[in-house]
Amino acid sequence: MKNTLMIRPFCQSDAESLFKIENKIWTSNNTPVDVNYSTAQDYLKDHSSNNTIVALINDLPVGSIDYHPASSKPTSKYTWTFGIGVDPAHQSDGIGGKLLEHFKKFAQDSGVHKLHLRALGTNPGAIRFYQKHGFETEGILKDEFFINGIFVADYQMSYFFD
Repeated sequence: MKNTLMIRPFCQSDAESLFKIENKIWTSNNTPVDVNYSTAQDYLKDHSSNNTIVALINDLPVGSIDYHPASSKPTSKYTWTFGIGVDPAHQSDGIGGKLLEHFKKFAQDSGVHKLHLRALGTNPGAIRFYQKHGFETEGILKDEFFINGIFVADYQMSYFFD
């Protein structure tokens, strides 16, 4: 059976799969906060169709992007911050890149000027992934976090639309 990738807005029925994926992917190597959803309902408190795009293989969620304006201030409406995650079983299959490119097109069509993200220095694979997709490092906050007994840098990365 051929694996068919589809990317679409989040539906509540995705929560059951996505909360389990979130619990698998977020570790102290890639986030300074503890991400652990007990149930799909807990996941739904943080995610909605208004700010989540989902990647599916054969109709099963395998990854997502959550996004929002950089702040609640009207002056920030042209800058979006986001996070992306793909199930470890599907990482290196190109799904993350396709999901990110879809998101970039969606953001540009929505009138966004800048996409912004943060990546930990302990996650060089993510930094390379974003660079491969046109993101540039705007700044590095050295020793921003103390995680597992070491100081960790916080990379501020952005993508600008023309």
